Amino acid sequence: MAGVFRKVYSFIRKDFWRKMIALFFALMIYAVVQDLQQDGRTVTDVPVEVVLPPELVSIGAPEFRVTVRAKGPSRGLAQINPNDLRARVRVRYQDFIAGQPCKVRLTPDDFRSFNGVRVTEIPSSESTLVLNLQRRVTRNVRIQPKFDKTRSLSRDYERREVRCIPAEVQVTGPEQILRSLKEVSTQPIPLDESVVESFETRVELEAPEGTVISPENVTVQVDIAKNYISRRFESLPLLFLAQPGSEQRRNFELVDPNKRVTVTIYGQQSSTLALQPEEVKPYIDVSKLTEPGIYTVSISCYVKGDRLDVKDIVPDKIRVKITDRK
Repeated sequence: MAGVFRKVYSFIRKDFWRKMIALFFALMIYAVVQDLQQDGRTVTDVPVEVVLPPELVSIGAPEFRVTVRAKGPSRGLAQINPNDLRARVRVRYQDFIAGQPCKVRLTPDDFRSFNGVRVTEIPSSESTLVLNLQRRVTRNVRIQPKFDKTRSLSRDYERREVRCIPAEVQVTGPEQILRSLKEVSTQPIPLDESVVESFETRVELEAPEGTVISPENVTVQVDIAKNYISRRFESLPLLFLAQPGSEQRRNFELVDPNKRVTVTIYGQQSSTLALQPEEVKPYIDVSKLTEPGIYTVSISCYVKGDRLDVKDIVPDKIRVKITDRK
């Protein structure tokens, strides 16, 4: 056995470097032959993940998929899935130039190998990715409450002051979007006829596309108050309020040429709008005027209905002439 080892050792030692060079070229030839014997295949829709630095954001953020040429064992090529070869490329912040598209060039080394299958070629038409990049910025933007337009309060109530807590939200996103962003809206706040008093609610915010907001929801306080309106009734006839039987002994005559009255009613909206002209009755009280003569009398008004007030009467006084009947 020792003699065998001596012969092997002597064989290796003799012309050692010549044998090493021959072995090197043999391995190279073997690798080339193996490569030539591998099959090739075109693989479509291979995904490419673009990794951006935290200071940048992609507008549109397209999902890149490319067509590549791959080589490998026949069995591996037959079973390959485009996701198995997916690529991952990084963009450096120092390569970013504001206002210009950012171009990223793909190489076979950017793609994964799977079961002996590797990407060997990328068509020139798909080897360059074009990105629309912008700086990622953060600023505070005011919150705008938004209400559900499909429903509304009862006519007798109205919305007054609305407050958001906090009043502003922090928005992070592309510089161009944030430059023109004036406000961030809430999700629609429901208001219907069941709401008759002020309330407080928690509402989510609607983040503009491509942005991140913090916090994502806010407290909204809504003041609800009764809705009062004024309504004017014009050219109403003036009635006389006299003692029973006095009209048989006295004549009552308006001296002023304008014998019609305008009355303004103030009250809750539903009651005020439902009021009819014949339910508004201006009058003068002459029951205490017992002697003939000309008197200046204040005008009063009767209104049919609840929660209604007389706001104004024009004119508020009128002259009345009283004479004895003959």
